[in-house]
Amino acid sequence: MKSLLQKSLSRFTICTVIILLLATPLFYLLTKYFYAEDLREIVEAAQSGVPLPKTDLEQDMIVGIALQFVLIMSVLLASLILMLKLISKRLWAPFDETLRQLEHFSLEKEIPPLFTVSDIKEFNRLNSVLTQLIKNNLRSYKIQKEFTENASHELQTPLAVFQSKLDLLLQQPNMTQQQAEIVLSLYEVSARLTRLNKNLLLLAKIDNKQYTQMELIDIVQIIERTLPLLSEFTQEIKIRKEIQVTSFTIRANKALLESLINNLFINAVRHNVVKGEITIIITPNQLIISNTSSEEQLDKELVFERFHRSSEKINGNGLGLAIVKAICNFHGWGIDYQYNAGNHEFIINF
Repeated sequence: MKSLLQKSLSRFTICTVIILLLATPLFYLLTKYFYAEDLREIVEAAQSGVPLPKTDLEQDMIVGIALQFVLIMSVLLASLILMLKLISKRLWAPFDETLRQLEHFSLEKEIPPLFTVSDIKEFNRLNSVLTQLIKNNLRSYKIQKEFTENASHELQTPLAVFQSKLDLLLQQPNMTQQQAEIVLSLYEVSARLTRLNKNLLLLAKIDNKQYTQMELIDIVQIIERTLPLLSEFTQEIKIRKEIQVTSFTIRANKALLESLINNLFINAVRHNVVKGEITIIITPNQLIISNTSSEEQLDKELVFERFHRSSEKINGNGLGLAIVKAICNFHGWGIDYQYNAGNHEFIINF
């Protein structure tokens, strides 16, 4: 097994030798008509017994050397171009294949890429290091997922007990106003912890691909059925619909699709303004939910990250859009965020 440098030098040398061999007739013609032309005329005149012709050996020598230099440089240039365009492409093919494997790799799929074995030791070394790095990351990711799922399961019972104890406290006689306020604040904390635990458990189930039941669902129908229920939370926010198709059927898990719509809608309500607007657009291959907002453009790199919150003024645990992203990944859909004229748009590409 050779190094990349050794392979490149050996192939460049082979190219140069081949082109020099092909250029041998040119060197022969150059020698015949420049270097040896005057000498040949002198020899022929001496053999014929005629006066020697006038010659300019110095000029012919200079012209011949110049032409020889140009010819040699042309051969080297041709070898270099051939090396860079054709041979180098073949030499770097294993590296391009490694990049292609990495571009299609995803931690969520938990399938490590299979790198092609090369006869170049640097590429094999790179593939070996990448394989070990990916295995370590997959192991850490799996441990993290298992911890999240186990923790969420274990927290369900203590949270239920905590809330039941709060119910018993509220039923106690002679409770003062201050005590009631403390219990109510604990209720809010308990409700927030319950929502957080529920969302974490949902993410763990999505990551573990536990939602196996798939069916054909009409997006238009599910939007029309869900909106009246969600509109109760909008208060003075106006809902506008732009449905460009009468029917749009996709294959999906119904519970996850409803969760996706709910999270996008609740996000649009939370980050809206008083008397703002929510627009729902359905095209032949997209679902777009946009909302007016006083907030600036969000960071595309962070908007779908878990526990990321664009504003500390908004209540929430920062998992809503992360759940939306996980559901899209589970179904193989694309999701994008755009900011247009003060509107935050979340686009689902089916």
